[in-house]
Amino acid sequence: MNKLKIGITSGDINGIGLEVILKVLSLKEIRLKADFYLFSSPEIITIHQKSIKSEVVPFFNVQPGGNLEPGIIGLCDPWDRSFNVQFGIQNNEGGIAAFDSLDFACSSIENKKIDALITAPLCKANIPQSKYLDFKGHTEYLANRFNSSTMMIMTADKTRVALASDHIPLSEISETVNVSYLNKKIDEFNLALKFDFDISNPKIAILGLNPHAGDGGKIGLEEKNTIIPCIQLKRKEGIIAHGPFPSDSFFGKKLYLQFDGVLAIYHDQGLIPFKMLYFEKGVNNTCGLPFIRTSPDHGVAFDIAGQNLADETSFRESIFHAIKRTKARQEYTA
Repeated sequence: MNKLKIGITSGDINGIGLEVILKVLSLKEIRLKADFYLFSSPEIITIHQKSIKSEVVPFFNVQPGGNLEPGIIGLCDPWDRSFNVQFGIQNNEGGIAAFDSLDFACSSIENKKIDALITAPLCKANIPQSKYLDFKGHTEYLANRFNSSTMMIMTADKTRVALASDHIPLSEISETVNVSYLNKKIDEFNLALKFDFDISNPKIAILGLNPHAGDGGKIGLEEKNTIIPCIQLKRKEGIIAHGPFPSDSFFGKKLYLQFDGVLAIYHDQGLIPFKMLYFEKGVNNTCGLPFIRTSPDHGVAFDIAGQNLADETSFRESIFHAIKRTKARQEYTA
């Protein structure tokens, strides 16, 4: 079997993305696990390499998907200009560089030059509207570009926390997560656990929306009117779904360890406990795309950029997840 071809975006060039990438790729045993293609330029790589204390990563300028010697990283330049790296500074330069890197990587996916994608952190506010109108994040951009219904699943060890709704305001959650919407999300999560994580009959926990999961309707009716009917329907269809569980006691009592996956109703409900448990090793997985996409579970961290302080564990785990899940999907569809 040929080595997988894994694309890696640069992220915001003023943040910690390239630092964690270079720290991980400095290890030859990692570089030998797949053929890696980094969408950045020699100029930017040299600047970041000087700011960290790790072995110099061997690069070869190549077109996406081009032949590579074992242990050599393919460098695919997405830019036709020079950029001024300003560590820790939030500006449009960093946003333009990040978006162009992402755009070139997506084109390479579309042209079947790479098999999977790992995205380094970017700052949404830095993406100019001239590049992409109302850019809300990687997940929404990839869903739109590849015409897919996507789901964010945070993973570490055997814990998998999915989000029924991603980057939308809290004021819109109740209206957005209606019966048909939640039914679809439970189906998508169940399929992703089978398709990408190789779990034949997943056991899924559904969290409540309101405090105490509504307390029998005394603190909101979303559980009675939406979540419970959805769980009952899914169980009749053969999906092993349980809940709704109050989020605080569910994580406080470590009930998540009893399930293959946990579906949170809104963003912070799932991500706050997950990151408290697994911040250094968590991986963000976007399921529902025609390819595997992973990313570290942290942001650009402008406050420590260029200081050799970033922890690369989450990015290393993102590589392992991308490889393992791509192989699992290939085996599932074989």
